[in-house]
Amino acid sequence: MATDPAQELYTCVVCGDSGPAALTAECNWCDGRYHLNPRNDVEGRDCGEVWVDEQYLALQFACRNCLSIQAAEVPPAEARKPARGPRPGRDRPRRYKRRA
Repeated sequence: MATDPAQELYTCVVCGDSGPAALTAECNWCDGRYHLNPRNDVEGRDCGEVWVDEQYLALQFACRNCLSIQAAEVPPAEARKPARGPRPGRDRPRRYKRRA
């Protein structure tokens, strides 16, 4: 007789504790299992996140290890903005009359 795969215990790649298959998920980046509580009304541990990818309309799963690595690689929004300075051509006269 085969064992029920939902009863298997997996080790979390983030915290190292074990958990049943029903309370874990597989990370899309590192293929490791991590704790993920599938319900909001029941207490449980979350060692990662799940969200809907708007481009592919699919669920994306990621553990905290991979999310922290990705966050360290992406520069803050201020660093990505172009430097603001005087725009070229602003010292020439206006072509239209300013209304009062």
